[in-house]
Amino acid sequence: MTVPPPPEDCRRESRRLHGFSLIPAALCVLLLLTGHGLAALAVFWTTFSIIAIGTAIPRCQLFGRFLTCLPESESGVCLTIDDGPDPATTPALLDLLDAYQAKALFFLIGDRAAKHPDLTREILRRGHQIGNHSQTHPASTFWTLRPERMWQEVAGCQQTLTEILGQSPVWFRPPVGHHNLFIGPPLRALGLKMLIWNCRGFDGVEKRVPRILGTIAKDLRPGAVILLHDVTPIATEVLRGTLELIQQRGLKVVDMPA
Repeated sequence: MTVPPPPEDCRRESRRLHGFSLIPAALCVLLLLTGHGLAALAVFWTTFSIIAIGTAIPRCQLFGRFLTCLPESESGVCLTIDDGPDPATTPALLDLLDAYQAKALFFLIGDRAAKHPDLTREILRRGHQIGNHSQTHPASTFWTLRPERMWQEVAGCQQTLTEILGQSPVWFRPPVGHHNLFIGPPLRALGLKMLIWNCRGFDGVEKRVPRILGTIAKDLRPGAVILLHDVTPIATEVLRGTLELIQQRGLKVVDMPA
């Protein structure tokens, strides 16, 4: 798939940010060349710490603002389901959501959507929202991406989903919630808003369903944006348990306002 290049204002902003990101490295070199090794080390570790905090902590807004919860006017909860679609698990999730008369926001990976376009359209047909979750989901490296590759991941998924659905997603979620200095320009150029979460059970790594649901229950309250995952052997069980928890708390599932 060929992704059109970013618009000029996006390229210009990315170049400025890239130049800004090189300042600490240049300062370290200058300090080393002038014999200030300890100062260079201090600059390096300070820069590394800032980058680590800003990129590795999903709810840290150091590199740009985003939403982690529903607006205060909303009293319900929002279900978000990442990493699909997959014909082995997504249909069962859709049936379960129908049974509970609940809607979800599915953050889809572009490559997977391209392999299963009919299933992607079925998610929309059943009344669910669809968001951009990057084209290839480079989970371990997304936070390191430079402007060109960042554009390919974000714009590539946007193009894939728009071609399949006939409409463009509004919401974006980075893989693993990681992001960096270069995420802002493509989001602004594509009209995307970033959504993280404030309620999760770590079902992408934890396999004990009772423990997952217990973790979700701790943060399940009005305004919660719940993170669940597709494409796992326990996806249906976790979704069912979460929907039951929502009912027990007397909460309602609502769409994420555009």
